[in-house]
Amino acid sequence: MRGLFAFLLYVVSSILVFALPVIGDLESRCVGACLPDTSLYEWSFSWMHQAIRTGADPLYTDTIWAPAGVHLAWVTTLPGPALLFEPITAAFGGLFSVNVLMILAPAFAAWAAYLVCIRLTHKFWPAIVGGFLFGFSTYVNQHMRAQLNLVLIFFVPLAVYLVIRRVESSIGRIAFVLLLALVLAGQFSTSTEVFATMTLFGGFAFLGALIVAPMVVKKRLLWTIPLMAASYAICGLLVLPILRRLQYDPPPDHAIRAPDINSMDLLSYIVPSQYGRFGGQRFLSLSEKFPVLQQNNTGYIGLLLVVVLVWFTVQFWRQWWAWLLTGFTLLVAVLAMGPTLHIAGRSIGALPGKWLFEAPLIQHATPDRFPLYLFMSLAILTAIWVAAASGRWAWTRYAIAALGIVALSTNLSIEPTYHGTQTVPPFFTSGEYTQYIGHDDVVLAMPYQLGSDMDWQTSTNFDFRLGRTYIGPIHPIGHDMAGLGMVLTEPGHYLPGPNAVRFFIDERQVREVIAENPVPPEIIALMKDVLGVDGTDVGGVTVWQVPGSGTTPHEPPPTTQVITTPPTG
Repeated sequence: MRGLFAFLLYVVSSILVFALPVIGDLESRCVGACLPDTSLYEWSFSWMHQAIRTGADPLYTDTIWAPAGVHLAWVTTLPGPALLFEPITAAFGGLFSVNVLMILAPAFAAWAAYLVCIRLTHKFWPAIVGGFLFGFSTYVNQHMRAQLNLVLIFFVPLAVYLVIRRVESSIGRIAFVLLLALVLAGQFSTSTEVFATMTLFGGFAFLGALIVAPMVVKKRLLWTIPLMAASYAICGLLVLPILRRLQYDPPPDHAIRAPDINSMDLLSYIVPSQYGRFGGQRFLSLSEKFPVLQQNNTGYIGLLLVVVLVWFTVQFWRQWWAWLLTGFTLLVAVLAMGPTLHIAGRSIGALPGKWLFEAPLIQHATPDRFPLYLFMSLAILTAIWVAAASGRWAWTRYAIAALGIVALSTNLSIEPTYHGTQTVPPFFTSGEYTQYIGHDDVVLAMPYQLGSDMDWQTSTNFDFRLGRTYIGPIHPIGHDMAGLGMVLTEPGHYLPGPNAVRFFIDERQVREVIAENPVPPEIIALMKDVLGVDGTDVGGVTVWQVPGSGTTPHEPPPTTQVITTPPTG
């Protein structure tokens, strides 16, 4: 019953912190911000429902990046959660499923961390504190703006919990192998990046335990290795359909995001980003110098939790597990700073983790996401530190820990679309689109916000296909090298040349071009040049139908002109 109470406490807290204003309208409003990632996740859950309904392949689709389509194994479509929530998506829509998971994600993370902490401390309230520290950490708070794949992280503490149970022999071998396999498969089908980094940092922690633990614990750890290997093998079988698709549409051989500019600054651990509810604006002149983007600054722990870390280390310095927890926390902090040490934005020199960002697969992970594991160890050591309190001043430890957690609070309302409404032009919702777009026609869409065209498509039950759309940082070039940078009707954004648009329309067999109103005059002039026809203003969009003769005469541009560069700023 205590575990159930803890979970409900975390759920209520998640609603109060992240979702209270939108809790009654989860089908159309966003728990986080209505960003391109939100549209991608909504589309992904809707596509899983569509694939099951029609018997299509959920890991491949030609409804986007048509006509060639795209394999989805490298795209953050969350196939595991999407499959699990398919009945809910069928009943209430993709956005509803995404919103429910956004609410549950911090609660599940906190509850899983609670299980670890209560297993180690055997005390309820210190374990509750540890759960709050992990589930409502800066890492989670920052990614609650829209990144569902990065907040469904309860698999990480569950894996830790299972290993602890096995080492203390409180769970059988078969149960351990099967449960850990399910946990690993769940994480892999949610985020391959977190799966990879979980394996990496789990290996570091396991190796550290083998070094500092007493012999009796070392023997138990060594006996656990073949069991964990068996779990990974079973996990591989469970996610085999995804693994087989990883050979298609892979990322480049180099890092997708440069680690030097996606890393923690040394001061970012004690200086909040601009989103920090307490001190974020006051220290903005300093935090904006950090190499990491403000919205990705997930490592802030604050001075109070630094005090807890130091106090814990001093108090328990004779215990091997204290050295393990402190050492692991510091290791993660160093690796999260990437290949180069930055202090107040200034590059100081190389860090020992530079080799890590040249390793296969891990090179695609960004250091600014490593603090996930920092908060895991910090939650555990904080729970142990609080549990050790005694006497009349015991309450001070609870107060310090509670204030430290509150200090991590993030003000996501800075985002313009936070708790916004996911709107679709009436051209699609009214069914009027059927008068202009044929079934399965390929459309070149120009929404106002990146990714909104995916909302248009799902609102019509995938009645038409998209020649290009947002699927994350890696966009396929696809059919006959016909790629095109993102084209938006929001003023000030990139606009491709007419020759590139002609080539894209012809090679991808585009039948209609649809731009969300108001359409800038530059786009109107561009489409007049490319198609030789005027558009029709209807239902909140402007529609150009490609003439049967195709685009106006052109010559195929060189390949270097086809793959265009997206806007900066």
